[in-house]
Amino acid sequence: MATRQTSTPSGQRPSAGSNTALSPISTSPCILAIRPHYDNGTQSHPEGYSPMPSPGRVSLLPVLRASKITVLLVIANIAVYAGLGALDTRAFESLSQSSFLIDWGANVPPLTLSGEYWRLFTSMFLHVGFAHLAMNMLALWSLGIVLESRMRWPVFLGIYLLSGLCGSLTTALWNRNELMVSCGASGAILGLFGAALAYALRDRTSGRLHFPVRNLMMSLVLTFAAGTVFSIDNAAHVGGLVCGFVLALVALYSEKLRPAAAAVVLVVAGVITAVALAGVVHANHDQDLGDKLAAARLRATLQHLGFGGYASAMDGVVTLDGCIQGVMSGTDPDGQPLPGRAPGEMKVEDLHLCNANKGDSARYDRISLLERFMPQQYAQCRQEAADLRDRQTSQATLSDLAKIDRYCTLWPQVYSAVFGQAPADLDLKAAARARSDIENLLDGTGVEGDGRYGYGSAYGAGESEGKDGSPATGIGALLRSPGPLATSLVDEEGCPYWSCKR
Repeated sequence: MATRQTSTPSGQRPSAGSNTALSPISTSPCILAIRPHYDNGTQSHPEGYSPMPSPGRVSLLPVLRASKITVLLVIANIAVYAGLGALDTRAFESLSQSSFLIDWGANVPPLTLSGEYWRLFTSMFLHVGFAHLAMNMLALWSLGIVLESRMRWPVFLGIYLLSGLCGSLTTALWNRNELMVSCGASGAILGLFGAALAYALRDRTSGRLHFPVRNLMMSLVLTFAAGTVFSIDNAAHVGGLVCGFVLALVALYSEKLRPAAAAVVLVVAGVITAVALAGVVHANHDQDLGDKLAAARLRATLQHLGFGGYASAMDGVVTLDGCIQGVMSGTDPDGQPLPGRAPGEMKVEDLHLCNANKGDSARYDRISLLERFMPQQYAQCRQEAADLRDRQTSQATLSDLAKIDRYCTLWPQVYSAVFGQAPADLDLKAAARARSDIENLLDGTGVEGDGRYGYGSAYGAGESEGKDGSPATGIGALLRSPGPLATSLVDEEGCPYWSCKR
């Protein structure tokens, strides 16, 4: 079942109770004895009817051999669940599960339609918890072992994957302005339901083994009814069901053709479906939201680097940067003038003073964490600045982004000098100028900060005006324009700890 997480009202920051924990109840498509109907010889039939005798007890091995794709799909879903659990500490945590699912490819409609189209596929293999996974795999197994034997394996796999994509796209279109998280294999599984229903309707009056239509319909009713009560993504179910039914009709038609012609029909149908999906995605691409997300991500990273005060910065980074700037201006960590230094003189070896723990084990731990993880933050800063630069045409904005890129290139070299061996090409004066440039640049956003580290905790709360009341331009206007949806999305994604790797 594709579980979903709904959003808070537009403009409000999602609360821990509303959208940081997914619903504890997640269900799979309801299964009511979806097994082929066999004749035991006691029923009366029209003349010419050839009943199929009951096979009795069936060995598991032949079933597995006839259901190779079903087995592989079940294994793939279990492997993804177990593998991500082994890689990421958030996998089994309720408070950080939203960020875990978003980071690993859940279908978040605004993210998906802003260019992250891979979420349409990856969300099909993500599950909220073990119960969610187990019920979906039970549904997949119950349908797959029967349905796969009725068609060629490429047809079965094509219906599964294309139905899953249709379900994901339906969710994205239906909830395009909501902050919600959808994941699970049930969109694809409902595609198999649709295929089974098509085969059942075709076989209903024949002597071939067939699915019980009544049980199929009752299972679908229960599945969609559950979606009206619990946090379940019925949009994905509808999209998958309709797609699977239509594709199964094509598969049934191809059975009447010669093998070569049937193969052509099936391939053309698959290509048309894929092209149609791509066309719908392209027609609904949200470029504006993509630009806002890029700005919101860069803003969040700059806040983590200390340009937002203590509240939003990585623990200890504001203090460390203050020490570095003090040493660059000729004072030691205690604020006393460095001995033997002329005004404006900078020496790389002085930066080691900011790495002295003076017996403070807690400070030493923070410094060690900064040494390990801050280079990753600066690399992310450069990547996000480059992404935003590719989206802009304004020369003022491009110039500002170049300054941010320069700072995020030079300041990690300063950190290297603090923590260990300084790079041979380190230019402290250039680094100091880059720091000054970016502080002046970010102060120009018009947000009242602490005066030293750029925009403060109120960042983004006012109108797009400069300090003199004039409209903000360049990076200032860009970083203050993301809006509540993009800001909330960026707040939800990303690891909330120093690291989420096991």
